[in-house]
Formats: sequence, structure tokens, C-alpha cells
Amino acid sequence: MTGIPAPSYRGLAPAKLNLFLHINGRIAEGKHQGYHELQTYFQLIHYGDWLHIETTQTPQITVQWQAGDESILHQPSNAQDDLIYRAATALQQIAIEQGKLPLGAHILLQKNTPVGGGMGGGSSAAATTLLALNRLWSLNLSRSELQDIAVLLGADVPVFIMQTSAWAEGIGERTMPMPSPQNAPYFVIVVPQSTQFTHQLFAHPQLCRDTPKQEAQDTLSHWKTQAGNAFEPIALKESAAISDCFYALRAQAGFARLTGSGACVFAPVASEAIGQRIAAHILNEIKAARRVIVAKAFVPAERATN
Repeated sequence: MTGIPAPSYRGLAPAKLNLFLHINGRIAEGKHQGYHELQTYFQLIHYGDWLHIETTQTPQITVQWQAGDESILHQPSNAQDDLIYRAATALQQIAIEQGKLPLGAHILLQKNTPVGGGMGGGSSAAATTLLALNRLWSLNLSRSELQDIAVLLGADVPVFIMQTSAWAEGIGERTMPMPSPQNAPYFVIVVPQSTQFTHQLFAHPQLCRDTPKQEAQDTLSHWKTQAGNAFEPIALKESAAISDCFYALRAQAGFARLTGSGACVFAPVASEAIGQRIAAHILNEIKAARRVIVAKAFVPAERATN
């Protein structure tokens, strides 16, 4: 996302899957003291929300949601609660600090990523907004500087600034790019008739918070057999919809895992055709499944068009 500024931008805000998610304890000191410390791998997929951004000469920021695979029922009623809006206004403040006259933008979001599914839709859209407006407004911030802004918006936002799948630690803000596993070219993601609320799960008394820290490469090499998701046992116990989708997917694909704090569950598959066959079966047989996504592991070059 470098080069000559363009008046508009259209691009994919890729969703993510947590191939595993371990909670190691609580952070003892620093600005994140008291927060849960975790290790995870963010697998980006070639599926998500689409953003169309048009710059304006006036400093007004407008954000409009448009229904895609998802409805717009969950669009924040207050614009200031929208991560996209907050990302844009954060960059406007940077422009002012640089001594520039702040510009504006009209941002259209086509909503595809499940809301409350653990796939990072809002975080990715915010990061994509930062990347796009940094270019459109000629702010020339480095990727590191954008990540510093991103972490103020949410723990998952910085990884999407990198535009690649990555290992993550801390609260999720310390990231290290790593190649995706070779045995996972496509993913089947089942969206249950359910949503999860992360803050409630982090407070759950049965949440495993003491998984020993592991080495990144070794864990990723054996992510299906020697890693897991700390939230998964709780989600399966407390949500019949998630449980039904999980076990149906595992029966068809031989594997299933919760992403993030849920509610979506996923499995890697060898081809799109296999994924579509599994998707058709689950949609036909499992009433708890709201929809099924079949997506390719993310390739950065496929991210966007200008």
C-alpha cells in the first residue's frame, strides 16, 4: 500500500481464523498489566468484508454499511463506536499533528464476515481503513507507526496491518509473520445460529488460563494435534448450536476447532471441491448451522484492487 496516492480505494478486509489459542496467564507489568497473556496463530483467509473508500476535501467522515453475506443489523447506532470511524479519525489527528489540513472520507462497508463469530471482521476493517487512508491522505506513516495506532483500537487490529498470517503473543499485539501450514490450503467455516461475547468468556471460571508457553514453529507444525483453543470446551458446553456445528464438521472433515472466542468453527480441507461437499451436507442436515463458508488460505497479492 505504497506509491502515488489515489482518490479512492476498494479492497478486501480479510477475515482470520485462530488455528489455536492458548492463554498462558496474566501480564504482570507494563501498559497491559492484568490482561490475559496468550499465544495464537492468525490464519488470514481470502474472505471477508469489502471496503470502498472515497476521499473528500471536507473533513467529514461517514461510514455506511451495506448488507452482503451478513445483514447490517449489528452496525453501531453511534458512529463513534464503529472501529472504522475511530480508525479514520485517529489518522485525521495525525494529519493535524503533521501540520496538514485534514481531509475526509466516505467509507462503504459490504458486510460479509460473521458478527460475533471470532473471525475478526471489525478489526480487519479498521486495519484496512488505516492502510488505505494512510495512502490516500499521503500521511506516509510506516507500518510500525500504523500498528501503534492499531493496538489502541483493539488487540486484533495490528495483525491485519501486516497483511499476512502471523504468530501472536501478549494480548495479541506482538506479532511475527510466519508461513501458513502447508496442509491447510482451504478452510470450511460453519457459522452457527449463535454468537459469543468475548468479555464474558474471559471471565468464565472454567477458562484454562495456565497453558505453558510454547515455541512458535513447533506449535504451528503440530497445530492440529498438540494445540487447542482455551475457549472451546466452554463454548461446546454452553451453546448447543456451537456444539452441533462442531461435531457435525468433525464428523465430515475429521477435525474441527473453534476460532477466537467463537462462535464459528472451522476445519482445513485439501480442496475447494471437498469443502463445498462438506458445506452442502452440513447445511442440509444441521439446523444449527446458519451458513457455511469455504475459503482459500489468504494470499497477500489477492488482497485488493485500486
